[in-house]
Amino acid sequence: MPAKAKQPWDQCQFCMPAKCCTYFAFEIDEPESRKDYEALLWQIAHRGVSFYIEKGSWYIMVDSRCKFLNENNQCGIYETRPYICREHSIDSCEYTADEYGFEEHFTSYEALLDYIKENTNFRFKRHPSLPETKQEEWSPKLPMHA
Repeated sequence: MPAKAKQPWDQCQFCMPAKCCTYFAFEIDEPESRKDYEALLWQIAHRGVSFYIEKGSWYIMVDSRCKFLNENNQCGIYETRPYICREHSIDSCEYTADEYGFEEHFTSYEALLDYIKENTNFRFKRHPSLPETKQEEWSPKLPMHA
């Protein structure tokens, strides 16, 4: 008897990092003014906030674990999960992708400040308390499993 063909949704139950359930992101207007960049710098100064550019569009990403993930990183409301979760395609799955394909990903205040300096005419003073080298980035802590 031939082996049962693996269905795309079967992969979700084996995705222990549950990557798509540990953040949310939405498109934002491309920054154009000094005020726009100041707002982005203020936002990225908060823990768990990053920005990325994908296909020319800007996005804000907020690391925030879904409250419905159980201790095994599986959805506790799978049968009644929201539409956006049901529509998430295996084609865009972070777990199976080789890379996430962002043109730029700003995970720190310093990285965004460097981008602004290199790509715009706007200048912001680096606060003396900021390190010159990039410090270790914050990432959400997922439960450890044996």
